[in-house]
Amino acid sequence: MNKLEKQVLRIIGDDPDDPDVFKDDPVSLAPIRDSINDAVEELAMASGGHVQTFHVPLVAGKLMYRLRFARGHWCYVQSAWLTGQKRRLDQTTLGRLNSQDPRWMVSSATPRSYFQVGTDLVGFAFKPSASSDVVELTSVVIPARYENDTETVRVRDAFKFAVVNYAVAEYWASRGDAVAATKDFAQYMGRLEAGKTHEMSNDRFLGLSTRKSVDTDTALATEP
Repeated sequence: MNKLEKQVLRIIGDDPDDPDVFKDDPVSLAPIRDSINDAVEELAMASGGHVQTFHVPLVAGKLMYRLRFARGHWCYVQSAWLTGQKRRLDQTTLGRLNSQDPRWMVSSATPRSYFQVGTDLVGFAFKPSASSDVVELTSVVIPARYENDTETVRVRDAFKFAVVNYAVAEYWASRGDAVAATKDFAQYMGRLEAGKTHEMSNDRFLGLSTRKSVDTDTALATEP
């Protein structure tokens, strides 16, 4: 049982040293661990607290590139920098590209924009006309879900109490205590706002959400 799990038990009135409701075993602690993992994922998406930089070598005529991660999965791009020309690429969507130019996939030129497809594909418009440049992607990454107390819970110190509040709120909600759940969830939201260091701009197109029991273990492709 890790420190976050013990703190959740203390708040709900259980003794972490001699627990009555949640025994110190994977089956009993599964609901609390699911809640903690959900909170970590939501905090990573909302705050942009886990940032990694990846380098994508452009290949002539290649439109889409697959990114693989060992310690979590991709959330969204904060910045795409075309290193050879020293300029940023604009963010766009497939819908916008299709409406502006139905033949955009046919054209080859220096990329002007990037778009994300799902949690592991990035594309560039237009497709590169030469294999001579690299795109540096600064991306928010959602940490992998932990499964036991020997694994590290990848959350910033500023958000640890928020994670506990989230798990406690879900516990009370599962017991049908809406008043207590609302109180702890309000504390979670307050800590989230207080700990934010990254405000998402209005032109971002985000379409991800947290889900329980999601396998996020994949292989790492390009990481500096």
